[in-house]
Amino acid sequence: MSNPEDTRDKEPGAAGGDLPAEGVLSVEAQLDDLRRKSETYLDLAQRAQADFANYKRRTVQELEQKIRDANAALITQLLPVLDDFDRALAHVPPDIAEHSWPQGISLISQKFGNLLTQQGLEPIGEEGDIFDPRIHEAVAYEAHPVYDEGQVASVYRTGYRLRDRVLRPAQVVVARGSSRPSASAGGEPRSVGEGTNYP
Repeated sequence: MSNPEDTRDKEPGAAGGDLPAEGVLSVEAQLDDLRRKSETYLDLAQRAQADFANYKRRTVQELEQKIRDANAALITQLLPVLDDFDRALAHVPPDIAEHSWPQGISLISQKFGNLLTQQGLEPIGEEGDIFDPRIHEAVAYEAHPVYDEGQVASVYRTGYRLRDRVLRPAQVVVARGSSRPSASAGGEPRSVGEGTNYP
């Protein structure tokens, strides 16, 4: 008669015995499933981290752009004040030119201009420049004895650029050129809009 304990020891899956093949496959399947899940979670975490980094960069760029736009809007509103200073100093009567009052106004104008220059403002449009519709606005087109066709003969109002952005184009008179006869009677200057397509 056989001993029941001997039979129990030889049963598959008993303590101290080898795992059945089905059990090994089940554990490996669970490990593969857990590995796939961990890779999925890692991928999601990396994507979330990249999205957050892009969000931070985009937020900083938008904030910087808003600051630039606000500065540009404020400086644009200050340009007429700069024009007023220039006009006032250009018409100081000679008998008071050396007086402390106009000299003080000149110093204030310089400080104001230096402040705007520090913000990146620079004047555009000078006599002799080649007309460029991106930075110039033609207000007249007239014959000129010195400048060639298409050059700026005179500046009616100074233009300004803030870094790479034109805040206000320079209003200029464009030379017709000394070698070209005037189309208007008596060589009188005419407005650009009066029968001419230039520039």
